[in-house]
Parts: sequence; structure tokens; C-alpha cells
Amino acid sequence: MTSTRQAISGTTSLSSGVMDISPDLATEMLTRNRENRPLDRGRVAHLREAILRGEWLISHQGIAFSGSWTDSRLLDGQHRLEAIRQSGQTVQMLVFENVPIETFSVMDTGRSRTASTVLAMQGEYDSALLAATIRHIHLFNTMPDAEWKGHASRLTNAQVLTFLEENREKVTAACGVARLMSKERLIIPTAAAVGYYTTKEASPGVDQDSWVKGVTTGADLSPGDARLSLRNALISLGTGTSGRRRSDSRGQLGLYLKAWNAWVLQKPVKQLRFQHGEKMPKPVHVLPEGISGVPVQKQSQ
Repeated sequence: MTSTRQAISGTTSLSSGVMDISPDLATEMLTRNRENRPLDRGRVAHLREAILRGEWLISHQGIAFSGSWTDSRLLDGQHRLEAIRQSGQTVQMLVFENVPIETFSVMDTGRSRTASTVLAMQGEYDSALLAATIRHIHLFNTMPDAEWKGHASRLTNAQVLTFLEENREKVTAACGVARLMSKERLIIPTAAAVGYYTTKEASPGVDQDSWVKGVTTGADLSPGDARLSLRNALISLGTGTSGRRRSDSRGQLGLYLKAWNAWVLQKPVKQLRFQHGEKMPKPVHVLPEGISGVPVQKQSQ
């Protein structure tokens, strides 16, 4: 392989060069494919057919290994290698060696390697909910009253990974509660996860078990109980004709927080609404000793 070398951080060198990749060699390289994203068979078929039509050209998109290609981890290029293997033809391709493994989480982020994909490749459970929860916690903290869309609403994969590293226990607990609360499609999981996370942060002195059980089951709740009002509001959204309203995680989070605040302050709620464009409620802050001189009482089941 003809290669060029470039020093990186004074300790490693990145090697690149053009190689003839045969189906057998592609198969061998694929044995070094560990913790990569799930194979997109449609993309493989697209690349395979291009090879068979003679349309394959060398480009900057090649294959990347963490060390020597003969004995290290494949970081990028599994779809191209699988296409070569299936095509039965040999093509030329750029091969990069000694690529810093830290770059793995940011490869192809603009195209297909989303935060959810990166988390899945790292073995995280329910990576889609985990990534969405982290993103929405960030939005709640940084732009609660804005539309949660557009460039400003995006997080890089590095930001998601850093947040998870710093808040793993709290985020995974919130996702677990969200799966329970959304089991019967009562609430969007992301809204439940962010609601639980933010209220747990704000109110460590409040019994969350009673809240979750009440909203989830509706058992033995009296009229005016904020948990029942939230449950009824969510059921109404889920059975309505507006798919947009059902899928509006920001709106459901607003309902969640309104109900939570009323429940913590022991205020009755007959009907719960969160209008489009309404400012996002902030969860009341409750310490173990109480709030504003009002003692925190263990809520009834």
C-alpha cells in the first residue's frame, strides 16, 4: 500500500493509501468490525450495484482502522466492504490506518451516525430514548420557551456522550420510569423521561413513587387530583384526531410539569391544558424540609 504519514499529537501517525480490495480481503477486514452501527442493507445494495455497473471511483470515503488494518478495529467502511464482498469484484479504495479511536463517535455525523446510533454502538440500552432524553433535557435547560427545532436545538454526539457520562445514573433512571409510564401509550416516553428527570432534580424531597403510580394507573384517585387530571389530558391527546398534538413531546412535558407543580403544592386541578406557544413551566423546588414554610407531606396513593 502506497501511503502518506502525518504526525498526530506527537505520538501516533495516520497512514493512508490506496489498496486493491478483493472480496476475500473485504471479508477478512470485516472480521475486525466491532461495535459498529447496524448494517443498512439498502445502502449496501446501492453500493454493490454501483460496483457491478462499473461506476466505482476512488474518493475520500474509504476504510478506517484504529491501528494496522491487519490486526486492529474497523472504525469506518463496513458498508463499502460488505458491498465489495457481495459484488465478487475487486476495487481500489483508500485505507486509513492508526486513526485515533476518539474520532469514532463523530464519523459521518452529518449523514447517518446519529447520537442514537453512537450510543447503540457503545452497547447502551434503548439508545433512541436515551439520546432523545438527553437532547430534550438540554432544550429544557437552555431554550424552554422556544420552538424545539432547527439548528439551535441540535446537540453534537460529543455533547450527548459527555452529558451521559456526567449524569448516567439519573438519566437511565428517568428512561426506566418513562418506559413504565408510556407502556400503554399514555405519554410520549421522552416527555415522561424529561419530566421525571427535571422534577427529581428540583424536588428531591418528594415521593416520586406515588406520582408515577397515580399517573400510570389512575387507581383510587379522587376528582381534582392533579395526577388524574394529567392522565385524563394525556388520554384525550392520544385519542384525538391530531397526530401532531399526540407527537408533541414539548406540549406533553408542559402538561406533566403543570400537573406535578399542582400535586406537590396540593392544589386541585379540574382540567389541564398547555397551549401552543405557552411558556414552559418550571418545576417547584422542594427540599426535604419543605418549600416556603409548607412542610412536604407524603402524597396519598
